[in-house]
Amino acid sequence: MTKPPEPTEKVLVSACLLGYRCRYNAEILEPRKIPEPVDAIVPICPEELGGLPTPRTPSFFEDMQTGREVLHGNGRVVSEAGEDRTAAFVNGAKKTLKIAKEAGAKRAYLKERSPSCGCHTVYVGEDRVPGIGVTAALLEENGIVIISVE
Repeated sequence: MTKPPEPTEKVLVSACLLGYRCRYNAEILEPRKIPEPVDAIVPICPEELGGLPTPRTPSFFEDMQTGREVLHGNGRVVSEAGEDRTAAFVNGAKKTLKIAKEAGAKRAYLKERSPSCGCHTVYVGEDRVPGIGVTAALLEENGIVIISVE
């Protein structure tokens, strides 16, 4: 009798990295090579999960507060026009964490510089600064390893 194959450990991947049309400007990125089996990949777009449309105007952090601060009520994510999008970003992060837990994912490959997924660099206004996105921060706070992908 043969033993059934072990289930593949799931990993989250920013959907835009896989060629999905979910970026703020609806631009399709060249799909990135993710070093995981195809059946392990769970595509996510926290901004769409939070209710934002595609396309949408760019979003960024204000006042040098990034994802960790936003999660704890000490910062905002806004559009170019100043529209407060904080609730959508936090909601999308929470939905992403729920998906990760349901899938048993312990790692996430995330798009660098995104206000949701940035792991090391994000935008405050038009400036690139060291920081972390809202979803990346929430996943990391919950023990999920975040991996930056350009």
